[in-house]
Amino acid sequence: MKKIILLSAIFFLALGSVSSFAQNSDKQPTPEEMAEKETKNLAKRLNLTEAQEFYVDSILVANYVGVVAALEDLKNSGMQDPETYRRVNEQWQQKNLAALKKVLDEQQYIGYLRYIGKGKDYKKGKDGKWYLKSELKKQNKNSQ
Repeated sequence: MKKIILLSAIFFLALGSVSSFAQNSDKQPTPEEMAEKETKNLAKRLNLTEAQEFYVDSILVANYVGVVAALEDLKNSGMQDPETYRRVNEQWQQKNLAALKKVLDEQQYIGYLRYIGKGKDYKKGKDGKWYLKSELKKQNKNSQ
């Protein structure tokens, strides 16, 4: 059951940098360690300022601790339905998204959405900025 909790927490995290933790099953990473690693990854990926990095780290630590505690509570209550674990994960991911939206600028937030697989409606334009795919199509039609 600990593996289910760990896997659920890892699923909650923004995939990429966390996969190295999953491979090291001897030492379970703490939520603080996961948040620190993910913050460093996001700082590089999204060009975060120092202030943003501080807030992102704080948000991730709080939310990772929260999701691990929520999943542990489910486990301790004897819950075995995987769908329940997924719902709890999704609730915490929504909290994470709402908090990060307040800290990141629009382009960084879209980059984060793309990173976690939820920004499929966005594509980079020729100027390097993210746009809704439908907006890019309109721009391309208008420029022709």
